[in-house]
Amino acid sequence: MPKAAVRRVDWRTGLGDFSDCLLVGLLVALASIPVLTAPPAFAAGCRALDRARHGVGRPLWTTFWADFRQAARGGVAFSAACGFAVALAAVDLEVARSMPGAGVLGPVLWVLAGVAVVIAVRTCEVVAAIEPAWRRALVAAARETVGAPGKALLVAVAVALSALLVWMLPVLALVVAGPLCLAAVATGARR
Repeated sequence: MPKAAVRRVDWRTGLGDFSDCLLVGLLVALASIPVLTAPPAFAAGCRALDRARHGVGRPLWTTFWADFRQAARGGVAFSAACGFAVALAAVDLEVARSMPGAGVLGPVLWVLAGVAVVIAVRTCEVVAAIEPAWRRALVAAARETVGAPGKALLVAVAVALSALLVWMLPVLALVVAGPLCLAAVATGARR
């Protein structure tokens, strides 16, 4: 029986993981240029980082593109649905401002939008980890979000911090997807 490769852990390992995160962030940004490919790109980033963390596979950039092609098969429809949900949420928020009770309705809509973003991020992670079908992955991600609210809160904080970083320094939009992929992978149910 062959022995599994032992991964040496020292300061260089952490630096390697950090560089993998940055590379995945760049690859996700590049693959997300056509906006409809953003969720499949994120799913491919999660899969590539998971493989890199466990020392499995070929160089990161080749595994990323193979995973991206696989995730894009059903991911474009999921992307279109996410785009429609974002447009609907924007219209709802705009309408809520003009209604009586906007002080209560506005924050509720923002919380619902945050939950939807967490479920979308976790859906990409589920597609990367165990379920290549996007519909079943969406159901599994919603169940995981309800079943493990602590992990969902960690993903929400990671998304909020990513948005804050991009707001403060827009050039970080090129690499922020990498650490967000790592956060999604680290909070996945299979870890």
